[in-house]
Amino acid sequence: MTIDPAQLPPRVRIDLAYVGTAFHGWQVQPGLRTVQGDLAAMLERLLLRPMMPTGAGRTDTGVHAHGQVAHVKLRNHNEVQRVVGALAKLPPDDIHIHEVRQVSPVFNARLQATSRRYSYRLRWTRNIFDPHAFEVLRPLDHQAMEAASRRFLGEHDYSSFCKTGSLKDENTCRLDLCALEWTDQGCIFRVRANRFLHHMVRNMVGLLLEIGRGVRQPEDVDAVLAARSRTAAGMMAPAHGLFLDEVTYPDELLDPGYLPPDYTPWPHEAAEGDDA
Repeated sequence: MTIDPAQLPPRVRIDLAYVGTAFHGWQVQPGLRTVQGDLAAMLERLLLRPMMPTGAGRTDTGVHAHGQVAHVKLRNHNEVQRVVGALAKLPPDDIHIHEVRQVSPVFNARLQATSRRYSYRLRWTRNIFDPHAFEVLRPLDHQAMEAASRRFLGEHDYSSFCKTGSLKDENTCRLDLCALEWTDQGCIFRVRANRFLHHMVRNMVGLLLEIGRGVRQPEDVDAVLAARSRTAAGMMAPAHGLFLDEVTYPDELLDPGYLPPDYTPWPHEAAEGDDA
């Protein structure tokens, strides 16, 4: 049976940025301000019904984003036009919506991401006008940190870099970017992977700083990965230097008319009015 994508509830992709300082992370929490909660309130204001967007990543309290992605399932094309045309006008000062567009009716911001890229900003000197960086007011061994960062590349078990209570049955991640960019003001650590574990980037930065200070050696990265224990990794860098920069998806999912060749809908999916 051939399914017409136009018969399925439409979905829109929302690309947004936010300053995480005043948020208790992405995920909605009763009585606390969160990015997901603010975005849900904006959607409810437009559509006059409860809405809950799905995000690509659940950033923690104080973590920022240049390139977060969310999706929401709507009832019909009129709702699509309303959200696409008006959502970007509603955010508060610490949220910016880059783009809102209709995508494939099977697009899922969390489950279908192929990679995520984060950056972590370090500064060598205090600057009260640049609060979104971790100030490291001591010399670091650049060569040692670069040698250590290269040891993360490839596929490894990152249990040692994950919050203990968030470990999964399988904790392997594949990194294809792990590099440091140096300036006279500081450094940006950039990392891209097919998936990330809870606190993974901040724990990686913490270990790199210990290596930069001479507390550990670059080859210690191998032993920490092999230990598969959070206690082996050492300090965790604070949240305010971390940014979610980019989330990528297969190109075909950006086409509102695309459905996978083997797509079979759940019985309720073709019914207009089904909520996400």
